[in-house]
Amino acid sequence: MLLFMNMTAQVQLGNVSLKNVSSFEIDENILEMSNTAKIVIPRNYAKLKDKAILEQIHAGDKVTLDVGYDGDYKREFTGYIREIESDIPLVIHCDDETYPLRQTNFIKSYKDATLKQVLADIIPSDIKYDCPDVRIGKYQIDNASAFAVLQDLMKHYGLYSSLQEGKIKVGLAYDFAENTATHIYTINAPADRPYQKNVRKNDLKFKRKEDFKVRYKAIAHNGKIKGKTKNTVVIVGNKEKDASERTLNFAGPMTEAELRERANAVMAKTVYDGYTGDITGFGLPRTHAGDSLELRDSLEPERAGRYLIEKVNISYSSSSGFSRKNTLSYKV
Repeated sequence: MLLFMNMTAQVQLGNVSLKNVSSFEIDENILEMSNTAKIVIPRNYAKLKDKAILEQIHAGDKVTLDVGYDGDYKREFTGYIREIESDIPLVIHCDDETYPLRQTNFIKSYKDATLKQVLADIIPSDIKYDCPDVRIGKYQIDNASAFAVLQDLMKHYGLYSSLQEGKIKVGLAYDFAENTATHIYTINAPADRPYQKNVRKNDLKFKRKEDFKVRYKAIAHNGKIKGKTKNTVVIVGNKEKDASERTLNFAGPMTEAELRERANAVMAKTVYDGYTGDITGFGLPRTHAGDSLELRDSLEPERAGRYLIEKVNISYSSSSGFSRKNTLSYKV
């Protein structure tokens, strides 16, 4: 546990370095294309070097936020200032490193594109990316930014995205947790090792497979064949009328058997005996959206499991401390 360690945070705003931050919040979400941060600057920074701080920072300035315990700083956020509220205390709204992607514009047409080909054409050379070599078929970009293209690809082809430390990871939604960092949360620690507990708040619910009334409509986007769109469609899961239906999009081409196999693999991960909901830890371990979280419980060890983290809200303030609220996605 980290109850007796001193929190420390510092921020760089353009050319301005501040060694004290009142509070901040960072929101990460692999279902969104970008992470955001809201940073609150103390009243005593109204002026810096006899000059109003508002005269020294501007929208578009680069931002880095370093946080830790006992002076051991780790980079939690890199991005750019989007908006500055002029009240006191000063509130600064930031977008992550996708900010430059919003400033671009492309007109492109592909007869039979792969995801790698599209990303190679739209991602600036100074931003690294990692993605599977999947086919997306015919694809059109019409006066759209790289950011808008990535959002469209995520929406229509079942992709997740994560940006950490200058690298964008784009992947098929239910393969996303492969080769990712894994962190451990101990809900109830053994009696002889109480220090292992590192959960601040537990809002999880344990569900059984039979509690999930859901079916999936899976669509493989095969592109156009002889001028006509030929998508493959299958439905798997609960057949009851009151079951919720969700749509899965996959980059084709796929046969019906191949698509059914992929859809059933999704079912196996999303319909399970395990936890759903949120669980909050401290500043450490440094969980991020797209990482995996392994849950341990000495009182109910049979409920142990590893889950993809869909969202993380990182919160820091002198009054309420340093915490990470993790929303679970599916069982890995």
